[in-house]
Amino acid sequence: MKPSPKRSGRVYFSRATRLGMTLMEVVIAIGVVAFVIPLILAATGSAGSSRLNAEADTRSAWIGRQVHQELLVSWGEHPSESVFGEKLDFPRFASKDAPEILLYDSKCEFVAKGSAAELTTASRTPDVSYVVAIYAEEYNPPNLTVTTTPLCILRIRVIHPAKASPSSRSTYRYNLITSRIGTR
Repeated sequence: MKPSPKRSGRVYFSRATRLGMTLMEVVIAIGVVAFVIPLILAATGSAGSSRLNAEADTRSAWIGRQVHQELLVSWGEHPSESVFGEKLDFPRFASKDAPEILLYDSKCEFVAKGSAAELTTASRTPDVSYVVAIYAEEYNPPNLTVTTTPLCILRIRVIHPAKASPSSRSTYRYNLITSRIGTR
C-alpha cells in the first residue's frame, strides 16, 4: 500500500464547504420576509371580510324570503300567527318614510319589532344582527290594463350589522311583486 501524499499546513475551504450565511444573504432574506409577511396578513384580512360580506349577503336573502312569508300569513286568514301579530292592509302598508321595522339575529331568527330609531342609530337590542325595514305599495303593471288580482310591490331593506353606526352598515334591497297568496 502506498503512503498518502503529504499535505501542506494550509487548508483552503471552498464556498461549498463553508457553513453559515454571509451578511448579504441575511440582509436579503430579512428583506424578502419583511416584504412577504404584510402581503400575507393583508390577504388573510381581506379574505375574512369577504367571507363575512358573503355570509351577510346570503342571510339577507333568507331574511327577505322569511319576511315575505310572514307577510303572506298576515294578509291571510290567521294573521296572529305571523311576527306582525295583526292583519296588515293589502296592497298598501307602512310607507317609505315610516316603514315597518323587524329585528333578526345572526341565525336569521326573528327577535323583536323595532322602531324607526334602529335605522338612524346603532341598535341597542341584544343579539340583533339585522335590521329589516319593509313597506308595500300598490302595483299596476305597465303592460297590463286590467288585472284580475290586485298586486303590490313589497320593498324590503335588510341592514347589517345592526350594532354598527349607520354609515358603516351594508344595505341589501329586495323588491318583490306579490299578490295576497304569493309571488308572481
